[in-house]
Amino acid sequence: MNLTDYTLDSIKEFISGDNELTPYLTGPKILKLFGEVGIRDIYDGGMPQNESRNGYIFSKLKEINGKKEVVKIFEILFDPRHFAKDKTKNLKFAVEKFNILIQQDGYRLELIEGQYKIIGSDIPENIEIEIHFEEIQSKIIEQINNAKFCIWIAVAWFTDKDILRLLYKKKQEGLNIRIVVIDDKINRDFGIDYEKFFEAKRVKPTGKYENIMHHKFCVIDFRTVIHGSYNWTVKAQWNKETVSIDFGREIAEKFANEFITLIK
Repeated sequence: MNLTDYTLDSIKEFISGDNELTPYLTGPKILKLFGEVGIRDIYDGGMPQNESRNGYIFSKLKEINGKKEVVKIFEILFDPRHFAKDKTKNLKFAVEKFNILIQQDGYRLELIEGQYKIIGSDIPENIEIEIHFEEIQSKIIEQINNAKFCIWIAVAWFTDKDILRLLYKKKQEGLNIRIVVIDDKINRDFGIDYEKFFEAKRVKPTGKYENIMHHKFCVIDFRTVIHGSYNWTVKAQWNKETVSIDFGREIAEKFANEFITLIK
């Protein structure tokens, strides 16, 4: 996020609260706010270098401009918990006024799942990752239970009846469930008639060496991906396995594109 000096100067009072749109911050509280993004200045009876509160804010915004820290500052500033400290301030109105200024540089604050986030073409997506080595089946079940719209699964072997029953329940709730597995004896003998209950495809081995579809991933609501070494089988529950649960639209869309390639 890279703002012009004019924009930085225009928005400094949103941090200090001197424009009366945001909660008022004393000097020590301003230093504490910038401390949350790694700036370690000390309040010793006054602002560092004897700057005014707004002068300090402007100089520090210039220092972190173009870095991820400036994004974090604004997202902390417009956190609903910050506004909860002063019931006279209207968060939504303050955001509208703030957006008028930063939109000139190609950015805006947008409410996403209860939190205001900076949106712009050069803002990298914040991807959250969880790595699990134990109780993997329960972690998968947890994410499936959280699904609201769609679940796309591409796993080499899928014989876990507990997960299959849960998927059928989610289908009955109206979710789009799609499954891709390999066409082999294990899935035929120990799986189910996937096509009878879901939109499903069995991928046959290909090429001279009969290469198989060996993926183990699941895309949920185009924002969550489950992937790793874990096949969705009963036996896998006792193996030494790894699964990663990644939360982010960009990475989910990449896995979704691969899924589309498989079903073609």
